[in-house]
Amino acid sequence: MPLPDNWSAASVTPLGSSFQIGQSNGYPGAQASLAVVALSPSANVVQPLPSEQRKMVGGVAFTDLRHTVIDKMIDAGGWVVNDRQREIGGRKVFEVIAQTPANTDTKSDQVWNFYFTEVDGRVYSLTTRSAVAANNKVAADAEQFITTFRPVDPKR
Repeated sequence: MPLPDNWSAASVTPLGSSFQIGQSNGYPGAQASLAVVALSPSANVVQPLPSEQRKMVGGVAFTDLRHTVIDKMIDAGGWVVNDRQREIGGRKVFEVIAQTPANTDTKSDQVWNFYFTEVDGRVYSLTTRSAVAANNKVAADAEQFITTFRPVDPKR
């Protein structure tokens, strides 16, 4: 799977992958992680109304996804800034933007971008964390990643 420039795999486990993002422009490094958060419901499940489907990605309600981010931000001492539905690379994406304050580890405020999208019957979460000054570049790279992401078929 192609990674954006300055991204390198840090670890791969059955639960997900993590990446280090080096910043050549002098900003401190950033991190990203990719994980499956849900399987899309099977065709035999009662389908939600069209008005409800607009507020879902891969059969998972935006409110449920937002709550997972809120829980993470409570644990990290941060807060949710905004959320929005977007289309990235032809995929429906629910994005939640959050922030944590500077601390002894990060030395600056951190922006967290959570991207939720469905690919091949699975709902994935791509989470990035970077210094505020590096967020635009990291977010652009994350969107490039989402556009080109194709999971490896475990049956091969």
